[in-house]
Amino acid sequence: MKIIEVDEELYQYIASHTQSIGESASDILRRLLALPCLSISSVALDLSEKAEAETEQTALPQASSSEEDIPSTPSEVDVSVGEPENTPEPPVQTAPTEVKQGDSNALIALLDRPEFKQETKAVVRFLTILSGLYQSNPADFSAAIRSENVQGRTRVYFAQNEQTLLAAGNHTKPKQIPNSPHWVITNNNSGRKMIMLEGVMREMGFDEKTIDYVKNAFVAD
Repeated sequence: MKIIEVDEELYQYIASHTQSIGESASDILRRLLALPCLSISSVALDLSEKAEAETEQTALPQASSSEEDIPSTPSEVDVSVGEPENTPEPPVQTAPTEVKQGDSNALIALLDRPEFKQETKAVVRFLTILSGLYQSNPADFSAAIRSENVQGRTRVYFAQNEQTLLAAGNHTKPKQIPNSPHWVITNNNSGRKMIMLEGVMREMGFDEKTIDYVKNAFVAD
């Protein structure tokens, strides 16, 4: 693995072409250059709008080493690995439970409210949708945001408190999800916010029709 330095403009260009959570800078460049994909991914691209000083301190190879420490299944966990004793074990990867129709209807009803449709700030719409998802099923939501498919490999997007998100970067702009105990970073662009919403909904088991409805409601003018 090689380390290269890029200027802020090029970094933002690469970040804008991310198609999925956890996609690495190498994967994005290979796709843009029409090169064949490798079986081993390099560091996942961090899309936060970091200050220039923080960007210079980013160490891309860290992701590969951390991935090696994570076993493929819970049964392979080696207790000798130097993880904090109070760190919860990763949730067992199971197929998401099908969401009740009532949960989908309640979420759609929330997005059909005049005050939501009239809201022009993307961050407010983002927090409102997350709040609706939490209220539809608090247990499934809490499990979904801990999933690696939602959190990513090198970045913490959700946490139980503001301090955890601030520790990941001073410019994360953490906000508490209304009517929930969870916090989320808000300094990412609308494209990343939509990927986060879609990831949470898929982990919770929402159907494609509801997911598409929420995505369209989020970006609607």
